[in-house]
Amino acid sequence: MMWTLWLIVITAIVISVVLLALGRGDGLAEEEPDDVVVRLPEDRSMVASDVETLRFPLALRGYQMAAVDEVLDRLAVELALRDAEIRQLQGQDVQPPEV
Repeated sequence: MMWTLWLIVITAIVISVVLLALGRGDGLAEEEPDDVVVRLPEDRSMVASDVETLRFPLALRGYQMAAVDEVLDRLAVELALRDAEIRQLQGQDVQPPEV
């Protein structure tokens, strides 16, 4: 009796795997490839939604360092420019941003 139950369970598992392999069932969700290039707007300053939708390409142990460095450098420049503009609008002494 016990071996019959195991046979039924194993058969159900094998059938399920075969059906999934043939494309029946929900399957896996589509994923973006890992080598997606980070796209930043070239024609305008970055806005909050650009940062919210930003996705870095994955590397073997985390994210690709060059892509992360590029975004951080761009954000640093834009934040420095924005801070200088705020100081200017507030009537304070303006110091050029360090880049």
